[in-house]
Amino acid sequence: MNKLYHPDYQKNCILGIPNSILKHYGAVAHHNTLPVLDERLKKEYKNVVLLVLDGMGISALNAHSPDGFLMKHCAAQLGSVYPCTTTSALTTYETGLTPLEHGWLGWAMYFPEINKSVELFTGKQSGTNVAATENNIVWDNIGFANLFEQIKKVDSSIGCCRVSPFGEYWTDTNEAICAHLETLCKNDGRRYIYAYHFQPDNDMHRNGCNSERVKADIVLFDKQIEQLCANLHDTLLVITADHGLTDVEECLIEDYPEINECLYAVPTREPRSLSFFVKPEFKEAFPAQWNRHFADDFRLMTSEEAINSGIFGIGTPHKRLKDFLGDYVALAIGKKMLWFRDEQGQASGHLAAHAGLLPDEMTVPLILIER
Repeated sequence: MNKLYHPDYQKNCILGIPNSILKHYGAVAHHNTLPVLDERLKKEYKNVVLLVLDGMGISALNAHSPDGFLMKHCAAQLGSVYPCTTTSALTTYETGLTPLEHGWLGWAMYFPEINKSVELFTGKQSGTNVAATENNIVWDNIGFANLFEQIKKVDSSIGCCRVSPFGEYWTDTNEAICAHLETLCKNDGRRYIYAYHFQPDNDMHRNGCNSERVKADIVLFDKQIEQLCANLHDTLLVITADHGLTDVEECLIEDYPEINECLYAVPTREPRSLSFFVKPEFKEAFPAQWNRHFADDFRLMTSEEAINSGIFGIGTPHKRLKDFLGDYVALAIGKKMLWFRDEQGQASGHLAAHAGLLPDEMTVPLILIER
């Protein structure tokens, strides 16, 4: 039996990071803050920078750069939110809310009103390159007030900016991120900067957690960030991740017709944190069919059981939570992932994945660098 990691939303969770930042700038903290971060923020640095490196879990950092600059400044090990995936965790960083509250529960979610699974970040119908709708159905249903808005509401003098592929300071390399951060931190006035890079996650999915490519990524990040910090002044740099990854075996729903025939929609959310929408005539039989193949690798629960367990967080559930979770959810406790072939009949080919309950997926570093 694999050791599992369940999030504790009250302490030692990434949820505390945005709430500490909100508290620091005088905005309302929605949940508990992180005392170790609060103490650093009390020093009133001109610049507070939150840098999220996608997929850089504590296990990856320990494996590939155990004596590097980043590990020397690691102040704590934190648990991610559940599911430990980019859409859920980044939305927590952007809002200070749990997945239960903000409703961003995976890469793709099923919207019953259009009978389609939609990729939340792209707006495409899952498994295709086609927009799911003409309007932005995602934002219309699960839009939110981000940290910038919450901070500006109480102090409009704070300069807020985003450095990422989704931000006003666009970048797709860590080198460019560091260059933007160095420039922005030299500007006058108090400033909160949120930065995000999609590596090493992208390379870990494609090459596996322990590949030479991933090691090279992390060693390079370590050196680039050390060089950046040599040029920063009056700045607190907070570095963390959204999740870690674990090497996996990919399974495809089409290869399990007795399970697939029970469903009226493709599996949604994440390959290691699945939601199933079951035809009425199969609702009682579905657990037996599922467990015949996956009992050792996934924990199957009804959506109500999952909500009541607290796995998705604390607080007031989003009004569409039950719509998005479906009838049953499956939480990965082993080394398998399950998805479906895309419109070209292709599997993802991923060698590593996340969104399950293994410690390698769920635990991330909290790195605090003061300059």
